[in-house]
Amino acid sequence: MRNTCIAMAVSALLAACGSHDSQPPERTRPAPAASTTVVLPSVAYGHDQGRQLSESDDACGVPDPLRQAVQDQLKARYEVVRPVPGPGREAALLLKIDIMDIVTVSAGGPTIVVIHAVLERPGLPPARFKALRQVHIPYADITAETTECSAMDAVIHGLGLDVATWMRKPVDGVSLVNGE
Repeated sequence: MRNTCIAMAVSALLAACGSHDSQPPERTRPAPAASTTVVLPSVAYGHDQGRQLSESDDACGVPDPLRQAVQDQLKARYEVVRPVPGPGREAALLLKIDIMDIVTVSAGGPTIVVIHAVLERPGLPPARFKALRQVHIPYADITAETTECSAMDAVIHGLGLDVATWMRKPVDGVSLVNGE
């Protein structure tokens, strides 16, 4: 009899608390990965006017620092990851960047990098973006330590900023020269 009373009391308590529902409570879903995750593969050398750019055209080693500059600029808004298969990655944004041209003439000459980026978004058409950054070291600033790659850090940082700015509102077909 005592067990019956306890069982009835527990049943009454559960009913009063509402935990007797057979339906589990609704859980809030996390934001989709597409809005918070950008898959950023390694930066590649691209084709331009039928010519394949390669590492031999790049005296300054641009791809890895460029990828890092883009990642650094995007990290405030996104989780930036390398392409790794796994659940939820198919819903993420995919940002591919190709280097289309690199010019490093001499220690005092212009340093130019041209990139082409494609943003693939689930359920939307790809958005394309082109950017050119150029820096010229003034003659008065050239020293014995100045190399043909001395201005490359500024070019790479500027391109990272250009990509991050475009990612805020990725309109297809945008082209920038020195951020404008």
